[in-house]
Amino acid sequence: MFQLKIHPRETALFFLAFVILLTVLHSIAQTVLLSTGNQDLRGIAAYVDLDIEKNIPSFYSGFALFLSSLLFFCISSLEKKQGRKRCYWLGLAAVFLFLSLDEAFVLHERLGEYTKEYIRSTGILEASGLLYFPWILPYSILMAILGILYFRFILRLPRKTAVLLILSAIIFLTGAAGFDMLGGREAELHGYYSVTYTVLYTIEEFLEMNGIVLLIYTLLAYIEQQFGYLCFSLEVREP
Repeated sequence: MFQLKIHPRETALFFLAFVILLTVLHSIAQTVLLSTGNQDLRGIAAYVDLDIEKNIPSFYSGFALFLSSLLFFCISSLEKKQGRKRCYWLGLAAVFLFLSLDEAFVLHERLGEYTKEYIRSTGILEASGLLYFPWILPYSILMAILGILYFRFILRLPRKTAVLLILSAIIFLTGAAGFDMLGGREAELHGYYSVTYTVLYTIEEFLEMNGIVLLIYTLLAYIEQQFGYLCFSLEVREP
């Protein structure tokens, strides 16, 4: 029987190395593109551009989010076997499944268009400046609601798990919301091909990916601490 143990530290380092590799390749491609101004290179750079969907970085991000959802689901099943409540873990599994689908199908940009139309029709706000990407509004409201609902749950977790979950959320949201808002303002003022916008969205995506790497480590470490090693077994039987 073949058995593969999933170690939290080694797994997180593997994902971190891949994130760094993607960021380096992206940075090299963008540096060459911006310094030479050769538009013929844009097609090649698109394969590793962190700001473009349906390429290598976006497929990686979708996979990492899906893996996080799967780990949340595994924990919910293990908690149920221990006779403990699993609804909170199952809820997070659903949230990250949605985020992985969002990454794959760019749902937040579609929601942003609806939000922009609503803002224009009501006149309550203006979709400009830090709100140039208006999808941030509905997502921020949903994240605030999620934070309120999960506040007590987080406090009941082991201290290390709670701290790492909060830290991973802060890193992820600093990129996804904070730097995205700054990038939106820059895009409105100077367009999508300025050096500043490129730097801002590079930092944004780097923070997002690293937030998920820390989350994967946290979930694997929690499984190891509470239930033992997570492992996959493969047994081949002769007919």
